[in-house]
Amino acid sequence: MKKFILTLAILWASAIWADEGIPSLVELVNGTKQAAQFLGVQNDTVSLGGTIQGKFTVIRIPKNRFKSIIDEKGNDLLNGTVPPQDSVAQSTAEQDSLVQDSTQAEIETAPHDLTVLNSVEGKHVFVSFERRNSESNLAEQIENLMVRLIKESGTPLHFVNRQDFDFCSDAACIKDSLKTHGAATAYIGRITSARTPDSVAIQMSRYTLGDSTQAKTNTAQINLSAIHALTDALSKDKLHRFVLRIQGEHVPAETSSDKSYVRVETNPEGANIVTKGNVDICKSPCTFVVPSTAKTEVYAYWGVDRQLWGAKTTINPLPGDTAKVSLKLKRVKPELLIHTKPEGAYIFGGSAKVTKTSKPIGATPKKFPIYDPGFSTVQLRMEGFRDTTLTVFTAPTEITNINVALTPITDQRELLAQQEWLQQRKKHFIGKTLMGSSIAPLFLGTLFMYLASLDYDDADKIKMDLDRPAAGGDYFQSKAAENKELVDKGDKKMIIGGTLFGTGILLLGVGFVLTF
Repeated sequence: MKKFILTLAILWASAIWADEGIPSLVELVNGTKQAAQFLGVQNDTVSLGGTIQGKFTVIRIPKNRFKSIIDEKGNDLLNGTVPPQDSVAQSTAEQDSLVQDSTQAEIETAPHDLTVLNSVEGKHVFVSFERRNSESNLAEQIENLMVRLIKESGTPLHFVNRQDFDFCSDAACIKDSLKTHGAATAYIGRITSARTPDSVAIQMSRYTLGDSTQAKTNTAQINLSAIHALTDALSKDKLHRFVLRIQGEHVPAETSSDKSYVRVETNPEGANIVTKGNVDICKSPCTFVVPSTAKTEVYAYWGVDRQLWGAKTTINPLPGDTAKVSLKLKRVKPELLIHTKPEGAYIFGGSAKVTKTSKPIGATPKKFPIYDPGFSTVQLRMEGFRDTTLTVFTAPTEITNINVALTPITDQRELLAQQEWLQQRKKHFIGKTLMGSSIAPLFLGTLFMYLASLDYDDADKIKMDLDRPAAGGDYFQSKAAENKELVDKGDKKMIIGGTLFGTGILLLGVGFVLTF
């Protein structure tokens, strides 16, 4: 509708037609019909004339904007031969001077490109960006940088404002208008918001105009940080590389991939920030670099007295952009669950070499509570299968499930080495068991020997009484019997104690030999 109103206002608002052209009926591509004075076709441009506010004015419009132009006799003036008329010749000869002498029509919707289009022949034209008012300042700054870069590459540019093409509603119309008026190339683009509010996207196409055999289009797009657009554009030669792509020139490989940024805030503050598969990065609040633009899992955790609070989020960063996340920590109980196939493999913690004295922390399947998230290393050992060492990232907020398929040992030498290690481990286990078992007989043997010594002491006291000069009799006989009984009890206890103590010593000795 805007196109129709502008074209209608340009051609015939307040028009009182003169007799310099061929009276004709003009039909536009959009279906609008209007009477006009046809002046001729030259270089795919149609010239129409009329009197506007008392002065004769010539309007030139690309031929492809018309559906047909027919005179009063039905002749096709757009595609056919114009009937000779003195008035046509006269008007054609006079039209250039009339255009120069006439003032710009005082119509609010009159096009601004008449003078601009007449000055683009053979030139490389850079059309200002299509943009919203909120992006005007940034657009002008980026335009100036791009024009400077293109000029420094050796291409002289002719800059025009997009407002000069207010009769066009899209880039195709602008391109056709420039092509009709002989422009060599056209740079036409726009600046819009990207997928996130913190980014802007710049899209531009370079059209090589001329005949159909030379027509070529190069299109490129770049995303910039809205907050630090100029810094981002100039970093890593980003804008220069964008211009090279538009011009169809070779773009050197980047020395490093585009970086993205993540800003993390937590409640409470001071939480450890980590991404999946990496060590701790910083403490919140903080901003850090993400080297790739792939989906990234970000964790925050905070631990006190073997209790964890944590949170998790997933982001899709954009090159040069800063993704902002805010996390509220809550109580979490992360765990590490290890499965093996087959089951029953011994689990040894840490990366230190497993020896015959190493003690396993469990056997698969086994679940462990996590108090220190991040990387953990465990070693798996099972008879008949190769040893497996795992370094796993334990997430701060969830269960980390590990499934391992153990590899059978096929090398006979490797199998013999494992069996020898198992035998040494069994000997060590037996030795430790014997040494532990020796404690009881040693303790009991010592106890019985101590009790025997008490009986011997009592017997000695009675014996000392019996050795004193005294008359015999029943008292003497009873004391003698008591003495003998204490000695017999002491002997029995001593035998038991000595046997137990000897057994304990034997167990301790054998266990010591097997262990060391």
